[in-house]
Amino acid sequence: MKIKTLLAVSICSFLMVTNAQAADVEYFIGTGTGYQMDSLKGDVSKDTEGMPWQLRAGMLLNENNRITGTFSYMEDEFTIGNQEYKQEQYSWLLSYDYLIPVSKNTQVFMGFSAGGNDNKVAGKASADFVWGGQVGLQYQWNEHFSSDLGYRYLDQDYNKNGVSIDNSQQVYLTLDYTF
Repeated sequence: MKIKTLLAVSICSFLMVTNAQAADVEYFIGTGTGYQMDSLKGDVSKDTEGMPWQLRAGMLLNENNRITGTFSYMEDEFTIGNQEYKQEQYSWLLSYDYLIPVSKNTQVFMGFSAGGNDNKVAGKASADFVWGGQVGLQYQWNEHFSSDLGYRYLDQDYNKNGVSIDNSQQVYLTLDYTF
């Protein structure tokens, strides 16, 4: 099932990029940070929290469609009883957003994301497929700079040595530069 989902996302992305080449595409790069919570269950049951750091690049296909590739890193160190733990998460996501103008400089966006998370909890690592969606608000500061304030939910299937991660939730703020 996961391979079919990944294949469908890849085909849709390819079709959108192919159509974008005929349009007047604008490219952007950016960075971001925010707050992330992961729900750990099993031998280690805790909602871990951390500050994810993001690097992103993408393209505005037109005024209503954008594709973004995002790399992010988050870590959390915590103690349960006398045992110290550390969770690290590397994420690689491909996202599509539909943008809806609400004023001259502001747009609401909603979309879906898919990609991979490399989680390491208590020294045990696993790379897993993740998928989910995001909603938020984009503000255009001027011709070249914009910011997103968003919420993203990612479903995942990390399960290693009695610890599972069912989902990640993020609230994030970005700063992007459009070429």
